[in-house]
Amino acid sequence: MSGADPNDTESSAPFSKQIEEASMKFKMSELAVLLALFPGIGIALHAQRPTDIVKWTATITKSTKTSTNVALSATVADGWHVYALSQGTGGPNPLKISVPSGSAFVLKAPVADAGVTKHYDTSFKMETVYYLKTINLNVALEGISAAPPATLPIDVRFQACSDRLCLPPYTAHLSATPKDK
Repeated sequence: MSGADPNDTESSAPFSKQIEEASMKFKMSELAVLLALFPGIGIALHAQRPTDIVKWTATITKSTKTSTNVALSATVADGWHVYALSQGTGGPNPLKISVPSGSAFVLKAPVADAGVTKHYDTSFKMETVYYLKTINLNVALEGISAAPPATLPIDVRFQACSDRLCLPPYTAHLSATPKDK
């Protein structure tokens, strides 16, 4: 009788290795088919963080005992956008600027939108308002303590999206410093 004895562990080792390799090739080909059929899976597997997409800076441009102005700026990666302060409800999350509790300052007035793009989005079935490439906002703050601090905390909550996916909303905790530092 020719052939290997199936109970012989020494001669079955190469056979089990062949089965393992074939199984691995099959799994890899399944993954390749999934990636070809659903390109978004590849993006999800190589997920990007909001901080990779949007880079924020906060600079104190004017400060007295009773008021402070902060220039908030951001650069947005190519192919991405950030929903604006004026984005309506029922769709993507609008940009939100706040000062953490316990700070020496509070928001003096609503922050005005500047440089927004408006577009009807079929995914949200509504007009969306967002920023492309750069965001430049002036934030007016009112003092509630005797002396202005050397740095000022500001929180910026935003949602970044591309034409294929939206990242979850994220809050960037910034520290505004005077312009000359």
